[in-house]
Amino acid sequence: MRIVHFSDTHLGYSAYSKVDEDTGLNAREMDFYRAFERCVDRILKIKPDAVLHSGDLFDSVRPTNRAISFALEQMIRISQTGIPVVMIAGNHSTPRLRETGSVFKILEHLDDVHPVFQEEYGRIELGDVVVHALPHCDTEKMTNELQRMAPSKGKKNVGMLHAGISSLQIFRMGEFNEAVIPASYLRQDFDYFALGHYHTYSQVTKNSCYSGSLERLSFAEAGDQKGFLIVDLDSKKWKFEALDARPMIDLPPIDAKGLDAPRLRDEIAATVGARDIKGAIVRMVVKEVSASLYKQIDFNWIASLGGEALHFEPKFELVSQNGSVQWKSSSIGNLQKEYVSFLEQYPLDNVDKDRIRNKGLEYLERGLGESD
Repeated sequence: MRIVHFSDTHLGYSAYSKVDEDTGLNAREMDFYRAFERCVDRILKIKPDAVLHSGDLFDSVRPTNRAISFALEQMIRISQTGIPVVMIAGNHSTPRLRETGSVFKILEHLDDVHPVFQEEYGRIELGDVVVHALPHCDTEKMTNELQRMAPSKGKKNVGMLHAGISSLQIFRMGEFNEAVIPASYLRQDFDYFALGHYHTYSQVTKNSCYSGSLERLSFAEAGDQKGFLIVDLDSKKWKFEALDARPMIDLPPIDAKGLDAPRLRDEIAATVGARDIKGAIVRMVVKEVSASLYKQIDFNWIASLGGEALHFEPKFELVSQNGSVQWKSSSIGNLQKEYVSFLEQYPLDNVDKDRIRNKGLEYLERGLGESD
């Protein structure tokens, strides 16, 4: 009995201002669609007995029509093969008020697709396998629902949940609405636990894994491989299947202490030039920069160094004479991009997100103009 376990696909995510040449859409949004499609392509070739998606199908509670349409197209591809799919809602896809409703109801109309999104434990039988599915909910409710989970005798039992796990190592994303539970709730009498929420492929206990996300969402994931898991429930072993993802490069930090402007320029050129950054998302951090040195930096030249990257993010640690530290970006425009990127990461119920975005950008421009 083989299952495919994948998670945290965040369809509809967008960031930065670069446009995809083929579609005219946000380049990062297209990255996430293409990653999902590549995963489905592989699923159709593998032909597993079941597919599990352990949360955050969409990046927000109210995804765009484009994101919904894309998700339906891809899920129909799997549905038409007769391979059963179980999906749970993650924290990015769960409304704070039940009255808001869930986009997951659309998926209920697809054959062999079983969405679980009502913030309570659901039990789905797939022949000899029972999937015990628990979507995102607050930590207290999640622990209560987990206590209701009990393996079915004579069956293969698979648990699914979307949460952070605390053990000898902490697996969490640091998001304000995440649930975090002790690893002791991952019962050893289950054949496997398919975990979602943490974006890096990780084995948590003897029988539980995070598959990770299909694309990189932060520089904390810059060195991660992205992909999904093929789990053999008979042998209780699994294999990580890597997928292509857009390169994300966190360059080695540059220490500017004791450097003058020409030497710092050489260090920056060498650091950026040592990597192939074409099409990549790149961050460069320069530490211990004095105020006088900062005034001598040619930011236009630095921007030109990163011109081939999809996104180039230079950050400078300014150190004052009294030892205080302040972080600055090399261009004012980055502040606006960071605001838009931040806003896209968090679901907002019953709110016009475009209006919030536009109003925030208006305030930023006004404030930045006054500071010039």
